[in-house]
Amino acid sequence: MTITSIQQQLATPEGFAKAVSPKSTIYGIAITSLVLSVIGIGMNLFQLGSASGWQWSLMFRFFFDAGAIEFTGSRSGRSEIWRFLYVYGPIVLLPLGIILLIVHFATRSKAGAGLYESYRQRGWIGRQLLPGLKVKNGNNQVAVAFISHPSVPDAEFEAAAHHYAGYLGTLDKKATKAAASAALKQKVLAGVSAAALAPGVPPAILAAPAQGDGQFVIVVPPDASGKGSLQVLPIKA
Repeated sequence: MTITSIQQQLATPEGFAKAVSPKSTIYGIAITSLVLSVIGIGMNLFQLGSASGWQWSLMFRFFFDAGAIEFTGSRSGRSEIWRFLYVYGPIVLLPLGIILLIVHFATRSKAGAGLYESYRQRGWIGRQLLPGLKVKNGNNQVAVAFISHPSVPDAEFEAAAHHYAGYLGTLDKKATKAAASAALKQKVLAGVSAAALAPGVPPAILAAPAQGDGQFVIVVPPDASGKGSLQVLPIKA
């Protein structure tokens, strides 16, 4: 796959929609709500089943009763709080998740069309190379990629990424951790100029979390007024 072939694929709204999916915070919240609901329902059923000897008539009768089980011992207060969450959490989270999913699917076409127009106006296809830096994002470690810009020749882009990779290779564990912390302070998770991480790198090259396993991504920067955020999205094979 080459940039030329990708450009041809992304030239039409239909081709773009097949290859690129806009990020959706709503979808992520919806899935999280549904997963937590299932966990809460499962724990509620397990507690009721254990207490009733798995008598389903009693389990369904007290399914929405947080006080149906009496806890004893030093951790009884904490157990009661968790039971309250298991019983009443899904009542809120399950419909919330369903509503958000409906909103997501109802607005997905519009969001995709908006992303396509933004890409046509100011976006580009970039190559991503991983120099070997990883940073923390919550409890996860994410790889940082250098992402090319049309104004930077391929040879210069590759040299910059390889030079930074070589620099990282000379660092000990403590210095590598410091480099990762410095990258986080530069807001690399949101996407920044790679020059913020490695002085001397052409400022048009970006440093951002790697997207997928493919070599190419699309980049859509904020508009001229600064509205919106930088988007780096994987391209589906």
